[in-house]
Amino acid sequence: MELKIDGQICDLGMASVAVPGYAAARLADPEACREGRSLKIPIPATPRNDALVGFACDPHAAGGFNDALHTAELSAEGSVLIGGTVRLLAASGEGYTLEIRDGGAGWAENAARRMFSRLGVAWDNVLTPTAIVESWTDDSPVKFFPIHRDEYRRQNSSSDLLPAERLLSVEDYHPFLHVATLVGQIFREADYEVKSRFFESAFFRSLYMSGAYSSRDTTAAAGRMGFSARRLAPATAAANELGRVSANPKAVANTVGNIVDTATPQSVDADGEAIDGLFNNGNCFSTDNGKIVFTPPTEISVGFEYRLKYTTAHRIVSRTRLKGFDTVYLGPGAEFRFELANRYRDLREAVAPNFTYRALVFDHLAGAQYRLTYTRNGVPGTVWTDFAARSAQVTTPASGTVADPVLLVRSGSQWVAYRGDWALYNGYVGETGQTMVEVRLRTAAESVSPASPKYFNLIYFAGAEPGMALTLHKECSLRPRFLSAPGFGSRIAFADVAQHRIRQSELLDALAHLFNLRFYTEEATRRVWIEPEGEFFGAGPETDWSGRTDFSQPVERRPVAPEIHEVRTWRYRDGDGAVARFDAGEEAPLGAWSFAADSYAAMQGEKVLRNPLFSPSLNAAGHYLNAPSALIPEVGDRDDAEEDGTNFTLRIVRYAGMHPLPGDERWGYPSGRSEYPLAAFHFAGDDAAEGFTLCFEDRDGQQGLHRFYDGQVRREASRERIILSLRLAPHEFEALLTPGTGAPDIRSVFRIDTGAGVVRAALHAVGDYDPAKASVRCTFNRLMED
Repeated sequence: MELKIDGQICDLGMASVAVPGYAAARLADPEACREGRSLKIPIPATPRNDALVGFACDPHAAGGFNDALHTAELSAEGSVLIGGTVRLLAASGEGYTLEIRDGGAGWAENAARRMFSRLGVAWDNVLTPTAIVESWTDDSPVKFFPIHRDEYRRQNSSSDLLPAERLLSVEDYHPFLHVATLVGQIFREADYEVKSRFFESAFFRSLYMSGAYSSRDTTAAAGRMGFSARRLAPATAAANELGRVSANPKAVANTVGNIVDTATPQSVDADGEAIDGLFNNGNCFSTDNGKIVFTPPTEISVGFEYRLKYTTAHRIVSRTRLKGFDTVYLGPGAEFRFELANRYRDLREAVAPNFTYRALVFDHLAGAQYRLTYTRNGVPGTVWTDFAARSAQVTTPASGTVADPVLLVRSGSQWVAYRGDWALYNGYVGETGQTMVEVRLRTAAESVSPASPKYFNLIYFAGAEPGMALTLHKECSLRPRFLSAPGFGSRIAFADVAQHRIRQSELLDALAHLFNLRFYTEEATRRVWIEPEGEFFGAGPETDWSGRTDFSQPVERRPVAPEIHEVRTWRYRDGDGAVARFDAGEEAPLGAWSFAADSYAAMQGEKVLRNPLFSPSLNAAGHYLNAPSALIPEVGDRDDAEEDGTNFTLRIVRYAGMHPLPGDERWGYPSGRSEYPLAAFHFAGDDAAEGFTLCFEDRDGQQGLHRFYDGQVRREASRERIILSLRLAPHEFEALLTPGTGAPDIRSVFRIDTGAGVVRAALHAVGDYDPAKASVRCTFNRLMED
């Protein structure tokens, strides 16, 4: 053997040296990767060694050996057995004791020390509806997916023609972070190269985890100056010549007064009903010359949350859009534009006898004449009616069959097919009508102080035609947000959406749990090999070592079953809100999978292996009325009094890209498309896309993540470990710990001779290796297929 310190050869003693071996169990735990191999080795006191250790026994020597960084390398027959930093542990007249540390993986140490939010992912953006929509199809590492916050459903008035339209704002989307980008950044920042077929797979690259905005305890600020204000009564006003209605009590016309009226507890509204939830801590909400104002006792950064409910007059302008109040201005930099969707159903494909309809020509020009025909009793082209207006009400005959309405337009002396857009609505639908709107808006934080209080008299509603009416309902509310998440128009960077209070290593731990990952680091090349267990073992070349067994040493067989529990369950963290209610109904947690070992040798009881980060989530339809078929993740908990409406338990989803919507459904402004971003923990599949699941169990015909554990758990329940001695040359030992050279390595499948036959096995452990001895003790896991 040969020892070099800082490239200089040392003198070795006569005693043999055994270097540490290998243990596969450490590969499953990123935390264990922080610990490397170490070897204590004595060397004699010789003139050469004295000089190399800086004459450590000389009290007058200048400086100590450990004052500087030194490296050492122990080799045999030209093959490096261990190398790394070296330190001096002891010195005497007889010799020196050194410790060579082939240190732990630097990436693991880095990830364990650094907070998740410190990842240097290059991303920033301005939070606007357009930026949100663009994130769905670009290569951004941050995508904003629609979410539905858990809440009790609100009842609509029995007189409403359609349910209140819930307009989507930036608060209805949440940042989700590209997992593959995050993992890649963890290793890049530690200067390591990752080799992983799994990380490059389409499956892994479709994974996103929920981001988080900054959070802290704002109880003191809320208790000192928080308020919750509401209106006392509805108010109606007509749009001015600019199509606007203001919320300014000092305006002489076209105003609905203050946006809210009072925060005084136990106030009674105009209907004599007590208003719930009012409070005014420190009397910071008040009225100044008729205008509502927030005056904090000290300077503070605060945003405001508005929950608005109003009814707007509308005019149908196209198959997808209504003209009405579709813009809310809350102050400088906070103009929220939406689109009022036309939710009336076009009935041209479902014409029935004895029914009244309204034909509406969207692109009508004055003077145009139209003829509406249909197929009656099997005869096409039957004239239904002629009309010369933008719309006409028509009724089908009481008997017979009717189908296939066609609109013609007069061109000279002929009737030709109308090429513009038109629709056939239920007869009660008029060209104009009313739409009720609900929207929750949050403004970006601003500085407010006693000398510069916040007034709310600049608010106005816009986008309507002159004279259109707007009714602001008494359910409108206003409250301050002392830790306001980024609001409309805020510029945000990656750190702003990655405020999880976790270490980077916790993400790696969670992914290792989900996909049964194995991590192996080759420090010399700063390369990390990562694959699921079933793909890691078997990735190296299959090797026949059946002639290497040293039968002068015993061959032992040990069942694995005594090391495992009779039942093991893989699951996620506890869910909240919709998931908690689902679990209660199913009497089993969503996403959990159990494996029961048949062996009586297994340990009694159940071992639950819970993911350290992620909770499951459910997607549900019906939450967005413009696109009721859209499956949107449900987050939060409506029964949690501490729910702040910003963050929620950490989730992981797959992004399936843009998913088509059926029929006339359209996604909201500014998309307007008949598709939406489908991000889900579990998706059963439909005619447009295959299903998938991140559950450990199989669900709705989709194979669960247990597939990453199936081979391992079956092998552990029924197979054995084989401990025997193998004859290995130094270069073969070195190659075992150096994957990818083409030589057998720790990932290989080996054929070994047990004395009772040749079996296929994966390497589980290698004992301390001494090249001077005839063999080294090795432990193998016998595979299911011999």
